[in-house]
Amino acid sequence: MRLIVKAPGAIPLPAPNATLVALLARATDWLGRLTSGKAPSVADIAKCDGVTTGYVRRVTHLALLAPDIVQRIVRGDHPPALNAEWLIRQVPLPMDWTEQRALLGFDR
Repeated sequence: MRLIVKAPGAIPLPAPNATLVALLARATDWLGRLTSGKAPSVADIAKCDGVTTGYVRRVTHLALLAPDIVQRIVRGDHPPALNAEWLIRQVPLPMDWTEQRALLGFDR
């Protein structure tokens, strides 16, 4: 048994955005299926998962986010304005991780 005592005025830890985390997991899954050959095409993934090919293309780009950005999103430590819908609209993202951090607000 552990007793965790928070100091008065302590800032609560942020909660991860479940939709955003699920989106990143989906992006990683789809890219893995494409690169491993388990899915022969974007169209195959779209048909199997009941989404459009355009959506698969946009989401798959998110698998190329900088690892530290992904970690911060999973921890819930990301800019408040960052959500799944906004992130998808930023695709295609820059390949340069420094540029990704700047675009997504992680450099502030």
